[in-house]
Amino acid sequence: ADRAPSLLNGGLEKISPLWWGFCIGLTAAIDLYGVRRARFAPDYLPGDLGFDPFGFYPSEENIKGREAMQLAEIKHGRLAMIAVTGYGIQEGVLKQ
Repeated sequence: ADRAPSLLNGGLEKISPLWWGFCIGLTAAIDLYGVRRARFAPDYLPGDLGFDPFGFYPSEENIKGREAMQLAEIKHGRLAMIAVTGYGIQEGVLKQ
């Protein structure tokens, strides 16, 4: 009863449908922005939405730095997907 909502414990239906609608709407808006940017921006790279408020992405002159950052982003994204899958498996196996 006091557990956090998760994948298999039956808690996700307790979250407000308005929240789910907001999440889906925000995701769709970001995705549509990316699709539009991909069509009209000549220097577009997949995933590049032009949002870097802290300036972590290396400058255009630093090609090696950009390639390293792009590779790190792909690797971190894949690791995050594996981790989330692991959470679901752990929850299913341990029934917690």
